[in-house]
Amino acid sequence: MAQTDISSLLDRLAALYPALPPQLAQAARHILDAPEEVAMRSMRSLAGHVGVAPTTMVRLAQALGFASYKAFRRAVQEAMRQPGAGFAGRAEWLQELAGRGDAGEVMGGMAQAAIANIETSSRGLDVATLAAAADALRGAACVHVVGIGGMHGLATYFAYVARMVLGNVRLAEPAMGVMVDELATLGPEDALMIAGVDPYGAETVRSAELARARGAAVIAITDSRASPLAPLATHLLIAPTASPQFFPSQAAIVVMMETLIALLVSRGGKEVIRRIEAVDRFRAEHGVYWRSS
Repeated sequence: MAQTDISSLLDRLAALYPALPPQLAQAARHILDAPEEVAMRSMRSLAGHVGVAPTTMVRLAQALGFASYKAFRRAVQEAMRQPGAGFAGRAEWLQELAGRGDAGEVMGGMAQAAIANIETSSRGLDVATLAAAADALRGAACVHVVGIGGMHGLATYFAYVARMVLGNVRLAEPAMGVMVDELATLGPEDALMIAGVDPYGAETVRSAELARARGAAVIAITDSRASPLAPLATHLLIAPTASPQFFPSQAAIVVMMETLIALLVSRGGKEVIRRIEAVDRFRAEHGVYWRSS
């Protein structure tokens, strides 16, 4: 299996997921969220961690077209065998943090989770999908940005920065708490940029359903291929959110958003540069930036 095939393998698993029996679905969901564990754990260890019988892992591998779980695991290992920079130094740093007492242990756990989420997201990201998502944003008559609950701050950040690059970005701010009113003008020439993670907000899913029904492109950043946003997405971007604390980590989502914006800039030519310069100049002229006297 080539390096880039990890994404297509996970796409195949995600396509099977809705029709799988409960035990197979439980195993599939875990692998979709943490494919690296297939490479690192033995079959029995992973099955025990997921809470299913080892034979369930074998049946899942066979459902994906592999003759055995061993063949499936070897394929995943080959796909993930990419050179990494500074792993030893990073491990030493995390161990040092853990030795500093409770605060250091918490800090180390948070750092480790954020790094793992970003790496997993990057390894599983199909570059063609990312490029297509950026093109959909660039070509849209209007980009409606939606983030509900914990995602609202990230949606605001994305809209704020993307507005410097594109002239067609609109943050959906629900009037009187009704998001559907904000999307009333959404049409097939538009795009919906939406983020949602487990537990998935009902309004988040309804917003994506509305956009899909209206024929708009749906660029969805979510935490799993088993997410209810996945089948609604025209362009699906996965950003894991595992965290040792009670709330989902947002680090990989921020990186995904910033990567999208960077791609928009890199593909925008001189027009984008002129737009950013104009926005920056306007802000400076109107005292937006603080300057020491």
